[in-house]
Amino acid sequence: MCPSGVQGVTATNVSASAWAPKEQLRAMHVCTRYQRGGSERRVRDLIMSMPEIRHDLVVGAESDLELARAQSGASSVSALPSLKRAIQPASDLAAVLAVRRMLAAESYDLLITHQSKAGVVARVAAIACGAAPPIVQSLSMASFGPGYGRIESMLFRTVERVLAHRTTAVCAVGRDVAERMSALGVPRERVHIVRSGVPLPTAFPPRPVARRSVADRWGFPPDRPLVVYVGSLEQRKNVLSFPDFLAALALRLPTAPVLLVVGDGPLHDELARRMSTAGLDGQCILTGHLSEPASVLEAILAADLMLLLSRTEGLPQVLVQAAAVGTPFVAYDVEGVRELLELGAKGDTSPLGDLDAVVESATRRLRCDAEPRELSADLSSWATEVIRESYRTVLDGVLAHRISDG
Repeated sequence: MCPSGVQGVTATNVSASAWAPKEQLRAMHVCTRYQRGGSERRVRDLIMSMPEIRHDLVVGAESDLELARAQSGASSVSALPSLKRAIQPASDLAAVLAVRRMLAAESYDLLITHQSKAGVVARVAAIACGAAPPIVQSLSMASFGPGYGRIESMLFRTVERVLAHRTTAVCAVGRDVAERMSALGVPRERVHIVRSGVPLPTAFPPRPVARRSVADRWGFPPDRPLVVYVGSLEQRKNVLSFPDFLAALALRLPTAPVLLVVGDGPLHDELARRMSTAGLDGQCILTGHLSEPASVLEAILAADLMLLLSRTEGLPQVLVQAAAVGTPFVAYDVEGVRELLELGAKGDTSPLGDLDAVVESATRRLRCDAEPRELSADLSSWATEVIRESYRTVLDGVLAHRISDG
């Protein structure tokens, strides 16, 4: 069913192909930054939803070009050095002009944007072309609202409102992002919920087995409370608050907990330094990036509790993974968290920035660890085939409308 106030195709409402091309159609994808994460999985799922189309992927300066070529499934991958994540007027104008030239030089049947900055740059470029192809915007999270700077949020909100009626379809990761875009003026029939693909287990060992394996691998006593964070070590994820969280939690528990931090990023060294300064070296283990999804899922299964202190999200994929194995979580009340709770995930939310409330919730959860794990969440809309069929349904509709107009 559609979320309240949002219409269109949902992740469980799919249809057969609505068009029959006489020749291969072409789609141009523009992505702000291709690295590792949910946005990048959205790129691949969208491309794989219609393999009969030629997909040309353009990625920004901060991208891993070889990773994009190896994983995206695109017919071609090229870099656009002027497309950067931060707002830089000179570079932004150069990126708009470059995308405009690409659109003018080739005959594209679709323009598909990924992530906020590329969404603005590519749509402005398309409008400047005059005869722009239909535009599909794929969003893992909003580009404005709580968790963003006031000026940045105001700027993106204004631009998105202007571009709303020039966007043919929006594929949002969850209800909160979908409703946020509808509130800006995107016609409700153009807003669709399509999940971000995430590795989910089809089978997993008993939790005590996973716990012993993780404890042996990372060298901590398996009987100590285990809190796990999985994600990038960057500002948006608020990881530098982990030392305060861990120190406060240790004061409330009879046995000092272990915080296992799975992931890497620009704040890795600073986080390690702050943990050491706080005397928490023995309680915090930074694993770095784990390339095997099975190792990440094993850590989530082994945990007594998942931790997420992000200032902004779209729909946290790591909490989907936690729900898949029955691990409860504590998190700030950001986009997507309440939707997961309504789907049956186990966890607690706290007001954004209220670290004391998170610590209290974590304390209650860890003291009740004897409670049985329940696999009660409905995660059917995250199945790979459902995601790709949902994308296909959206693209079918866009292409059929374009062909009928032509």
